[in-house]
Amino acid sequence: MKHFTILILAVLMSTAYVQAQMIEDFEHIPLNLMLGGDDDNSTMTIVPTPEGTSNPSSHVVKYHRSMNGVPWGGFWSALPEPLDLTENKYVHVRVMKTRISPLKFKVEDGPSGNLEIASMNPQTVVNEWEDIVFDFSEKTGLWNVIAFMPDFEDPLTLTEDIEIYFDYIMVNNDPAPGSDAVYVIEEFDHIPLNLMLGGDTDNSTMEVVANPAPDDVNGSANVIQFHRSMNGVPWGGFWSALPEQADLTVNKYVYVKVWKPRVSPIKFKMEGGPLQNLEIFSMNPQQITNGWEEIVFDFTELTGLWDVIAFMPDFEDPLTLTEDIDIYFDDIRLMHDPLTSTSELNASANLKVFPNPALDVITIHLDELIRDIQIFDLSGKLMLQSNSLSSEPKINLSGLSKGMYILKVNTLSNSYTHKINH
Repeated sequence: MKHFTILILAVLMSTAYVQAQMIEDFEHIPLNLMLGGDDDNSTMTIVPTPEGTSNPSSHVVKYHRSMNGVPWGGFWSALPEPLDLTENKYVHVRVMKTRISPLKFKVEDGPSGNLEIASMNPQTVVNEWEDIVFDFSEKTGLWNVIAFMPDFEDPLTLTEDIEIYFDYIMVNNDPAPGSDAVYVIEEFDHIPLNLMLGGDTDNSTMEVVANPAPDDVNGSANVIQFHRSMNGVPWGGFWSALPEQADLTVNKYVYVKVWKPRVSPIKFKMEGGPLQNLEIFSMNPQQITNGWEEIVFDFTELTGLWDVIAFMPDFEDPLTLTEDIDIYFDDIRLMHDPLTSTSELNASANLKVFPNPALDVITIHLDELIRDIQIFDLSGKLMLQSNSLSSEPKINLSGLSKGMYILKVNTLSNSYTHKINH
């Protein structure tokens, strides 16, 4: 996960494009578990790096390995961008395990037969991080699917479940453990989520999970689940010292996608900038429950670079919860323009794109006449443009590489954006 990707969302302002700043989208490559039946309770979650260990990453994958699993337990993933083995032949994975056992890695869907191999260097330590290397020098070209099996004991002899951690899947042309990456497939990091808690009985947590209810407002694969304790405080949420500063010079509006089981006020705070810190309620009140909604915060009185943010998605004071609840949020970003009315917010929700994730052809539906459509990659490059005078055009994406894109739909009077996976 790369922080602060600059998305050119092509918001039309005369002839100029305005840059928006993505603070965090919490995405990572899909982790599709390879399971062994109904008794296999294996899971994978993104967690803070265990304290006292040597991995410099802030977050890693915790693989809860079931004793009822299969030797090939692990994950497979269809990559957003193909793995390129043309020049760089060695895949590295950081691993921390509680026992010594073989590790395997597999590449699929490339220009020649699939290849599953054991690591070229055996695991040597337990309860410590180790760089494990896989030699794919017999392969070349682009590969769309990978699989990782960090505990390939055959037959499996576990008598209890165990925890395995892994992180920083990268590629280079150097088989030496600990060598520098040429490019990183996945590092699983995101901005720090420092919980704001209310004491020993506050059992609130935050973790990256699969989107519980993808829809047209938020089709992301991954989001943050905030397990909100009934023993928490009104300002329960998180604060984060940002890896890169939030720039409020031009972009004045913070957007956050939120899913909540109840209606309550929502707050956002900016700290560590050139002016006095500012904590504000959202400019649009939450209107729905159990569905994704775009929440916007107006920071037009601020400018410059800001080091710290805080988000409080359930600011009820005093807190009246009688049981714990789960709140989800995603896609924290800075934008130039506000959605200033309920009608505009509803209009964004009325833009329908299906299927999403997209196949070769997508259908776009809007209750307005669509003038033209643009598709940008995440660097802001215009990849596709189509003129239309229809309320439900179809767009062929077969010429685009697999990955995430920004769809911009222009009508005669409005512009709407939507994230699509292809």
